[in-house]
Amino acid sequence: MRLFIAIELPKAMRSELSAALRELRSRSSGGRFVPEENMHITLHFIGESNDLVGAVNAMKTAASGIRPFELHPESYGYFEKGERKTSFITVGGKLEELFVLRESLESALADNGFAREYHKFVPHITLGRNVEHDALVGSEMKQLSFRSSMTVTGITLFESVRDKGRMIYNPLHREKF
Repeated sequence: MRLFIAIELPKAMRSELSAALRELRSRSSGGRFVPEENMHITLHFIGESNDLVGAVNAMKTAASGIRPFELHPESYGYFEKGERKTSFITVGGKLEELFVLRESLESALADNGFAREYHKFVPHITLGRNVEHDALVGSEMKQLSFRSSMTVTGITLFESVRDKGRMIYNPLHREKF
């Protein structure tokens, strides 16, 4: 199974982000765009594993002592790989709580035999991969503003499955704070 742990987004936030995605799609010259129902904030990509017990145990450990906190979409950004970009919306709000949760999750996953991620954690919501656009489009996308916010009350273990050419993210376990 291909697994990852993430923060689920409420429907109202996904709808607002979907409007930004439509804008990006209309201004870009291609890419693989994320369906609204797949939008989330990734905390840790596990990859191929059948160790659901270890992942759930790590989630339980990481969630203990965490209190609900607020997050909101902030601004457009992207990671570049040559001409292609992974386009996303950055996340703002109570980031110190988010970083504590992420570090707690990394430690708990490592204690349960999973590989630890050492790259810098940039909280974001992916809109598309291999997106092609110029600097003007990037600048125009940065002008978008967002009104939605959410109270994070837990984390979710997802399985990523390809079905008829589409990625489907099936929630396997939800751990509340």
